[in-house]
Amino acid sequence: MKKYQVADVFRPNTMPLYTYINRQEKRGTTYETKLKRALQKVGSLIAISGGSKTGKTVLYRKVVPEDKLIELSGAQINSVEDFWQQIAESLRIPDELSMAYASQENKSGKVAANGKTSIWAMITASLSGEFSKGTNQGETITQKIMRNNTLVLKALIAGDFVLVIDDFHYINLETQLYLSRILKAELFNGLKVILLTLPHRADDAIKRNPDLIGRTVFINLLPWTKEELEQIARKGFDLLKIPIPDEQIAHIVRESALSPQLMQENCYNLAIRIKEEHEEVSMEAVHRAFGDTVEAYQHYKENVQRMCEGPAKGRSRRKEYHLKDGRHCDTYGLFLLSLSIDPPMMKLTASEIHERMTEILAAGETAPNGMNLANVVKHSESIIKSSVPALDTLEWQNSTLYILDPFLLFYLRWDEEWKQYAIK
Repeated sequence: MKKYQVADVFRPNTMPLYTYINRQEKRGTTYETKLKRALQKVGSLIAISGGSKTGKTVLYRKVVPEDKLIELSGAQINSVEDFWQQIAESLRIPDELSMAYASQENKSGKVAANGKTSIWAMITASLSGEFSKGTNQGETITQKIMRNNTLVLKALIAGDFVLVIDDFHYINLETQLYLSRILKAELFNGLKVILLTLPHRADDAIKRNPDLIGRTVFINLLPWTKEELEQIARKGFDLLKIPIPDEQIAHIVRESALSPQLMQENCYNLAIRIKEEHEEVSMEAVHRAFGDTVEAYQHYKENVQRMCEGPAKGRSRRKEYHLKDGRHCDTYGLFLLSLSIDPPMMKLTASEIHERMTEILAAGETAPNGMNLANVVKHSESIIKSSVPALDTLEWQNSTLYILDPFLLFYLRWDEEWKQYAIK
């Protein structure tokens, strides 16, 4: 009987092999099947939407062979030139190609550069007729071809690659408009494109080019259910021969903020403590595992500290609030404390934030509301976005706060050090 290692079973940072969960959408079709069908539908743009760290990357990598993937990050595309340059580098297309052509009766193209042979064969075959016109029998000519956008597109389509663009919303508006027009034209020619987006950003490409309406297949990854997250734990702990009580699994699910990645990491750390450090299975061991998880996300420490401090302007006049435990904090500390209390929630309306603030305030204290509350949330959002611009963290829309990063919520709940900056 095979003996499984913890690192093989729980894999928070890569493709899970033994704890992969094949999820279904509302109509009963698996997401994998829907994506496969979408890729077969020539001329369609595919938009996979879902919360941060909810399995978008795992899904397309499960379906698309690794050697057929061209992956781009919107956070690293600052211009149209960046877009084409990154694709060309992924395909290993040099700046200049040398192609040798024989006579019209014996046309052949040869690329004097490193590349994927089958791709170049298809591309050169399509170009050879154009460049060999007028060549006499037995004559050979050499044609230099400078890399251009058309050549890059030919390589993508000829090689049957799937272009994946993550965080499309991070691309500046001008480049978004350009890409939306290009995508519409080249989808017709067989280009395969997947956009990874947040749920409320799923139609960004359509907004930039309405011609994509009716040409886009939306795959909306529903939030993970408690039952689906439980399957990760049960599959993994069963393989490792570790009996975990239902109560503890439920607790791990609750604290994993509907994130399969966070669930994998918490299970990994608990399994390590039991298997390698020989701890007893207990709720205390679960909490120590949470402590191990939070240690990996100390990059939030400085950013949360800045949020606690709030904007420098008006800091000296900021109102102090008394807490139930006798200590006090200002508005920004109060806001962050309200996010950290039970139950863990990734989406909070203004009224829900107000209620949470009231819950931790001393009797007689009035929590900020209305415009005062909105300003605190918007300033907090601005502070953390300026600190980590390439990471989706918080977003305030229509009087609702979206905690986009489940790891941020987990950090606020399970790291105690940041509270020294919030509470006096």
